[in-house]
Amino acid sequence: MKLIFTFIAITFLLIPLRAQEKVYTVDNLPKVHLQNKTQYVCNPAGILSKAACDSIDSMLYALELQTGIETVVAVLPSIGEEDCFDFCHQLLNQWGVGKKDKNNGLVILLVTDQRCIQFYTGYGLEGVLPDAICKRIQTKYMIPHLKDGNWNAGMMAGLKATCQVLDGSMENDSLSGSTNNGGSFDFI
Repeated sequence: MKLIFTFIAITFLLIPLRAQEKVYTVDNLPKVHLQNKTQYVCNPAGILSKAACDSIDSMLYALELQTGIETVVAVLPSIGEEDCFDFCHQLLNQWGVGKKDKNNGLVILLVTDQRCIQFYTGYGLEGVLPDAICKRIQTKYMIPHLKDGNWNAGMMAGLKATCQVLDGSMENDSLSGSTNNGGSFDFI
């Protein structure tokens, strides 16, 4: 009898934990930018603060006005077993991020349970924001904060650096000297 009670108690304790671990897919994500053209951050689990989301939205709105580059940021607790790169590719295509004739969309994905930060650029941005620069932004500006679980600071620093590269205002051009490949980084 005691064993049955223990099993029932553990089961009821684990049910709320499973409910909190929602797995997001491209199909069940709120399409914030399609609903409101001044919102660029999809943060359905509230991982980022409202102030951080507002700041990033402002940066990306200014970037789009100045350069025409559309960017979407998704901050998610879990995408299950899905690969971050594939998820970004699907998101870029299904949400139509970027101007179709210029293919200048950018998706930045943070998945906290995989501890993955991924940049995915449309072909029109590959010359301005190649994988090596993306990797440098992640390594230099984002990962030091993300490793400590400071999602707000990591994402804001990374987005600020990304916007500066894309609008040409980055003063220190040290990012262009990178020889690393790939736009994804696991920050374990």
